[in-house]
Amino acid sequence: MLRTAPIRFINAPVGRRSVAYDHRAISDGHKATEHRRKPARGGQNLSDRYIRLEKSVRQKEVFSNKLEQIQPSLAQVVSQSSAGGLKPHQKPLQFFHGFQIPEEPKPPADDGYEKAVANLRSSLYGLGIPEYEWPASIQLKASSPNQSGPSDLEKRKDTILSAFEEMERSLALKRQAEVKAESRDGSPS
Repeated sequence: MLRTAPIRFINAPVGRRSVAYDHRAISDGHKATEHRRKPARGGQNLSDRYIRLEKSVRQKEVFSNKLEQIQPSLAQVVSQSSAGGLKPHQKPLQFFHGFQIPEEPKPPADDGYEKAVANLRSSLYGLGIPEYEWPASIQLKASSPNQSGPSDLEKRKDTILSAFEEMERSLALKRQAEVKAESRDGSPS
């Protein structure tokens, strides 16, 4: 009997590369597969899979449209919460009996705020909701004798007037400086 030597891989350097010779690797270019893992399963028809996915996406759109028609406010709440809802510096919106309560702006920029509050008050009066149930930010502030300190409107006016008075004072100082400079230049020294 002939003894055969075990098959070894020979690494022969060719230039900078080394080539490994394996008799199994040299074939007709196809990798020999030993066996399929699950031969009974078969492949998946990708056209059918695409059609299934397309149908599911369309059905989700139809379902969400029906949901919005049935309960629009619930769908908006769900969409706001899933989309992240609020920016980090944004306050949450406040609602009272289905009406949005306008946010009170900083003092210089209240152009539409008073009008929005007036519209909200008239709507609440129209619905017959008593004023004591309203949020404190939209209730009419009646001046009572036991109220301590100036009201918000007076504070705002004081802020505006003090800024205006400060501007007038600086202009008066500037005019005085100009008059002094002219009197020095105009008079012979």
